Amino acid sequence: MKNETNEIKENQDGDQIIVITDEKGKKHDFEIVLNVPFEEKEYLILHPLDDFPGLDEDSCAIFELLPGEGDEATLIPETDDDILDSIYAIYVEWATEQERRESMGCQGSCEGCSGCSGLPQEE
Repeated sequence: MKNETNEIKENQDGDQIIVITDEKGKKHDFEIVLNVPFEEKEYLILHPLDDFPGLDEDSCAIFELLPGEGDEATLIPETDDDILDSIYAIYVEWATEQERRESMGCQGSCEGCSGCSGLPQEE
């Protein structure tokens, strides 16, 4: 199953939203959680913002991103367990780092601070 999309937008919180049209022509909004380059390919971790067949409310999906012409792209759901495990491990590492930064008061902007180099390092 391939999902084609040509619509990326931002919601009121500034999150990037990608609109995926399913096989029946229904449009679904997904939040782009993380873009992951892996083994010379690009993957997106997406969280559904509405009911999407086969996905629980709190789960995410991993898609291979194949850029098309202009703003269009093709998203192919990843099915290889080894690739899924690797992408998930990258996500966990990223999420852990984000949590650590937030716990130290990082708001994502380095203006007026010493940047991430000033945060205590994990041991």
